[in-house]
Amino acid sequence: MLFFDRQVCDYEVIGKFNKIGGEQVVTKRVCHNVSRREAIQRMRLWVQAQYSDSLDVHHPIKINAKSMQNNLRN
Repeated sequence: MLFFDRQVCDYEVIGKFNKIGGEQVVTKRVCHNVSRREAIQRMRLWVQAQYSDSLDVHHPIKINAKSMQNNLRN
């Protein structure tokens, strides 16, 4: 299997979603030593697992991943 050169580092991942009652929830996590795509996938799976009984499936889960390497340089 051929792997593409993806940047592997720590990412701060923020997920925004709605509960069934209309309440908007914002969660923040840190994923270590992963690519950006994998960090986003992990957050999506975590939200779906933790809020499976109250997640509003009619609204999308919005996820943003920001590299923490940039934060360490400043």
